[in-house]
Amino acid sequence: MAGNMTRRDLLKLAGAGAAALMLPDWLRGDGLAAAGKRPNLLLIVTDQQNLTAMSAAGNKWVKTPNMDRLADRGLRFEKSYCTYPLCGPARASLFTSRMPHEVGVEANDASSIPAGMPTLGELLRQAGYETAYAGKWHIPEVYPGYGRDGKIPGFDVLPLPGRPAKFGNGPSCGLKIDVDVTDAAVRFLNAKHDRPFALVVSILNPHDICGLPRNQAEFARLVGPGDPLPPLPDNFNATDGEPWVLQRSRQNGWTDEEWRRYRGVYYRLVEAADKHVGRMMDALAASGRADSTVVLFTSDHGEMMGAHHQTVKLKLYEESAAVPLIACVPGVTGKAAVDSTHLVSGLDILPTLCDYAGVKVPDACEGRSLRPVIEGRAGAWRDYVVAEVVAGKAAGRMVRSSRYKYVIYDTGDGPEQLFDLQADPGETKNLATDPAAAESMAAHRRMLAEWAARTKDPFKAGQSAPASQPAGAGS
Repeated sequence: MAGNMTRRDLLKLAGAGAAALMLPDWLRGDGLAAAGKRPNLLLIVTDQQNLTAMSAAGNKWVKTPNMDRLADRGLRFEKSYCTYPLCGPARASLFTSRMPHEVGVEANDASSIPAGMPTLGELLRQAGYETAYAGKWHIPEVYPGYGRDGKIPGFDVLPLPGRPAKFGNGPSCGLKIDVDVTDAAVRFLNAKHDRPFALVVSILNPHDICGLPRNQAEFARLVGPGDPLPPLPDNFNATDGEPWVLQRSRQNGWTDEEWRRYRGVYYRLVEAADKHVGRMMDALAASGRADSTVVLFTSDHGEMMGAHHQTVKLKLYEESAAVPLIACVPGVTGKAAVDSTHLVSGLDILPTLCDYAGVKVPDACEGRSLRPVIEGRAGAWRDYVVAEVVAGKAAGRMVRSSRYKYVIYDTGDGPEQLFDLQADPGETKNLATDPAAAESMAAHRRMLAEWAARTKDPFKAGQSAPASQPAGAGS
């Protein structure tokens, strides 16, 4: 870990026994599950937020004072990944701790979580928690709370104003809906609760960026003519040696200024989401429950932001697959700590919240509780995380180990990629055909085979696809 003194440092200095005395009652041993001593839980999920799209991550082109507040009092993970860089499948994993292919949700709006597969809301509700949800669900696409039919398993849907929720792409969508969603969350946080609560708030932005390629004029007001534009990313032109699938999904034809404006608009949308995070944290503090509430902040997937000449998601590059994750646990975090060691996944959200709630996690769950990491007492940890994707008719898999990332697609020429993320964080040099990397290639192929066998993943590397077949960029 980097940053200021971390929980692990404290334990080393004071010893586990002495450190335990400093914890709130609800974090000490059996007291966690005792009635009345369980923490409240608040999960905030933004939509399509890149891991680096936060000023706390050192990004000077975006201002996120409220996300930074969470980072200042929490533990921010730097190796955090979604299970699938697309809304519905990624969210299916967040709420089940299962891979999208296990849940059967491998596209947006195609299917729901199967009945009988426990969700986060159902597990917490059965344990006596008051469970509530505000905002986008997308498993399948429903935006409940506006009077539209749509239920979320295990959660009470917080009421919204009742006007039609047109779920599209543009500032008329997320920027307005997020106000209503946050209003509902603030009302819930201000209300009296006789039981510990678990509240999920799903903020729609910066997802509105999906609409910019189709309607640039509508977004023009977000970045004025005289506003400074972010530079192009260092890996903007890193397109050599790409699999055929990725070559087909490049966004070409824009000028450099248009690309920079795209990035500027995206950062303004992140800042809009940040304001809503601030409203919720202010409400939590005003309610007097900040010291008894575990807060997790994350996003469903990332955004390419022009890297490799790509926009939006559905790619397994870092910009699309890596997501922010911050854990704030009263009495434990609070030193602006950064974890750059542990590989974490969207699969870990459910086990972590259940651990703090004293709820047993089903054996079938794939994730691990981050509580030992958060509290500085983690032992052996996983060696890799996996993500999957289907873009057009091409399926792909990613294995992220401590140093390397391996990617393989099931169709097209040159389907494999290997990057040394320590030496090449921008993923500019594909080592898949480098003889010097043969051992690493073999090791990551074995990791993927092991994971596929364990999760019953039907993925198989395939043959070359016809050049006319589109890979799709997603929206």
